[in-house]
Amino acid sequence: MDSLPTITKNERLLALTACLLITFSMGTVHAFSTLIQNIEIQTNVGRMASSLVYSVALVNVTLSVFFGHILYRKFSPNSLIFLIAILPIIGLLFSSSQSWIGWMIGYGFLFGLSSGLGYGLSLFIVSSITDREKLGYALGLVTASYAFGAVAFSMIYPFLFSHFGFIDGYVFGLLSLSLMVLISLTLFKVSNARVDRGLNINTQINSKKPKIIKLWFGYFLGVSAGLMAIGHAVPLIVSYGGSALTGITAITLMTLGSAIAGIYAGWLVDQFGCKRPLIIILFINCFALLGLSILTSINLIITLLVIIASLYGAVIAIYPTLVNHLVGRELSSRIYGRVFTAWGAAGLISPSLAGWLFEKNNSYDISILFTLSLSLIAVIIVWKIKYSINQ
Repeated sequence: MDSLPTITKNERLLALTACLLITFSMGTVHAFSTLIQNIEIQTNVGRMASSLVYSVALVNVTLSVFFGHILYRKFSPNSLIFLIAILPIIGLLFSSSQSWIGWMIGYGFLFGLSSGLGYGLSLFIVSSITDREKLGYALGLVTASYAFGAVAFSMIYPFLFSHFGFIDGYVFGLLSLSLMVLISLTLFKVSNARVDRGLNINTQINSKKPKIIKLWFGYFLGVSAGLMAIGHAVPLIVSYGGSALTGITAITLMTLGSAIAGIYAGWLVDQFGCKRPLIIILFINCFALLGLSILTSINLIITLLVIIASLYGAVIAIYPTLVNHLVGRELSSRIYGRVFTAWGAAGLISPSLAGWLFEKNNSYDISILFTLSLSLIAVIIVWKIKYSINQ
């Protein structure tokens, strides 16, 4: 049976608050859409080249979570939190060169690594100090905080740019994020929370491989629709006759819905386990995609997009707890790192594929129907996972 380090309620609360501050700060890497046009102007590159900065960041977020379990056990949380705070500041030295390669290194590589490390470390800490009965809600909060950071800075960055200019506004914003992480470091030290870094990870994983494969494909297929919807919300709404401003409003609502749904999904899995809520969520996602392929009313389209994005937020909030329940706390960070690569793969493939299908058909209908089929397969895969909470 997994045992938790001895920790009081107040220590746990302070440590959780520290993790929420970290994920809020590091989630801002996904507010990239507010930077892209300014990067184009500053570096004199096209949309594809500037978008590649974000793609590289997504790859590095994924790599940080994948290899994170090694760092969590070799270094103290204090050292890693300090590294998370410093990497974006180092990145400023490169991005302030106002060159495309500088943004690739400073934002795509260093901020991407910091973001993934902050997200993965927070999940690891919270999993280590939280009772299993409340684990879903706690991890849901961590995931939601990551999304709230993107929502908040999608509004804060434009305000900073309009008052201080792009360069100074970005520097001010990034320094404030690093300061928040340093505050979280203080909170974590004060909490005196003890995370067991000496967990035995020599347990054979070969017996887990079939389960990992199902988890991977269930995650990949389950988040593809949400990533497609978030990545193409503005042009999709415009293709139905809506305005770009309506599309931007929709993205804000979608991201906010994703964050809120993550909290609620975390509560649900503590009450009913992970499998049943996940299957229901994926079923509802299928119906929402079906409606998106049939309906033409802009208001209904926006409503369905918000639902799809919210369900996406619920899926990514449930998965860390699902992995923990299936393989146990000792292996959860290592296995989740592997499973999380499904999110990275979907983030690179789904939006790009939707764009390619739109160019071929001058419509999003095929893209929507394709992601609908992926969601249906995800339901079947999750249904076939043998689910029981690992004691």
